[in-house]
Amino acid sequence: MQLIQNITNGPLQTQTIYLPDGSSFTMTLYFVPLQQGWFITSLSYLTFTLQGLRITVSPNMLNQFQNQIPFGLACFSAQNREPSQQNDFSSNACQLLLLNADEVAQYQEFLEGNLSGS
Repeated sequence: MQLIQNITNGPLQTQTIYLPDGSSFTMTLYFVPLQQGWFITSLSYLTFTLQGLRITVSPNMLNQFQNQIPFGLACFSAQNREPSQQNDFSSNACQLLLLNADEVAQYQEFLEGNLSGS
């Protein structure tokens, strides 16, 4: 897992995230005060596009797209709550992490109950 850094408390921000293989994706984050939450308004990787995903505490928010993209996104909170405040990522109360293809596969194996105890 790789921490996605430089998420500020700015309500609208776009980042280009580089993957281990050198490719990249672009992600736009937006904080919506009335809904008290962070949203991925746009995520683009090659021909894959995702719009309107609320960021929630999850081991892989993009798990349902594992056959379309070679990465995942995890969100964890030190305070065991959803990222609901504008400064949650800039203060490290919550962390957004990039999962590589192996980590995505390991999580899927866990969900399917196929871990061999290693």
